[in-house]
Amino acid sequence: MLAYFDCFSGISGDMTLGAFLDLGLDRSFLEEQLATLGLTGYSLKVERSTRSGLSGVRFEVLVDSDQPHRSYKDIRRIIERSRIPEPARDTALMLLEILAEAEAAAHGKPKDEVHFHEIGAVDSIIDLVGAALAIHALGITRAVFSPLPLSRGFVKTAHGTIPSPAPATVEILKGVPVTGSPAPIELVTPTGAAIAKGLACEFGPYPAFVPDRVGYGLGRSDLPDSPNALRVVTGRELLAAAATDRVGLIECQVDDLDPRVLGDLMETVMARGALDVCFAPVQMKKNRPGILIRVMAPPHRTQEFARSLLSETSAIGLRLSSCERIVLHRKSHVVNTSMGEIRVKTVEMPDGAIERRPEFDDVRAIALATGLPTRTVLRRLEAELADS
Repeated sequence: MLAYFDCFSGISGDMTLGAFLDLGLDRSFLEEQLATLGLTGYSLKVERSTRSGLSGVRFEVLVDSDQPHRSYKDIRRIIERSRIPEPARDTALMLLEILAEAEAAAHGKPKDEVHFHEIGAVDSIIDLVGAALAIHALGITRAVFSPLPLSRGFVKTAHGTIPSPAPATVEILKGVPVTGSPAPIELVTPTGAAIAKGLACEFGPYPAFVPDRVGYGLGRSDLPDSPNALRVVTGRELLAAAATDRVGLIECQVDDLDPRVLGDLMETVMARGALDVCFAPVQMKKNRPGILIRVMAPPHRTQEFARSLLSETSAIGLRLSSCERIVLHRKSHVVNTSMGEIRVKTVEMPDGAIERRPEFDDVRAIALATGLPTRTVLRRLEAELADS
């Protein structure tokens, strides 16, 4: 199931849990699982309320006794020793890691040497673990987030008054799309930023899917012009066997570049993490034959690869664009065949059919070793995989 996090008024841990509860997360299940953490001196308050006329769930952790300033290692040990389901435990530890690294960077100390007032607070632990429990309990397998709005101002913390967004929030959001907001409150908290960074498969507009449920998690403030809430919409992707995301495209045309440089360019750019690189012949101005270079990259790395093309080719200008792509689910594994071990890519088609495709480098290696034509080896292996 896909979930779209519409963060029009930011995101925090309590807003996230409120939205999950509004979506149908069972409160008793949540409380039972959180009890295995062994934390004391707190209670949960869940109530339906409104913000600017918008109905949703307000989730709060009420702390009724002093809590220690726990370190990253203390909190990690608490989560590891809990009895929450293993997938949720792994997700909670991942979210904790994101937050702890950001807090450590903000304080200028190694992660294991910093005691965190913010992440040590019991409410932050509850928010992180609760979000991890909810994402698995609700069956959410893919999460997409809108760009996160950041406001200006100051917030009071255990370390004193600091600028908003908090330094840890800015650390976490490196590489994440954000927008500015005139709101007079902190819209994205460090815990909310960690949840977004850890759970998001991508950031962007609503993807192509069929919505079926919506939940609203209410914040603690009333804003003058908009509701202080987080909206989470869940539904079914249009292609069950495919994933939809957005990619950045960087293109240029050259007519004066040594072909040997092009070959090296493709290997270099792919090694740096590009999703795809292709060359195509084009007819350029003054009737000159040239080459179109197209690089596909993760959206947040578009500028990085643009700089690479300007540095490593003769291009003096580029075209940048963003587009949506659909990718069929696939996985690779090794299969024993009558012609030896080969790597096979298993692809799930839109109609649910499964195709098994031999890795061509292995096909070519078998052809070289046996002296058989490559197309003969390919046909035999394809027939064998289809029958298996």
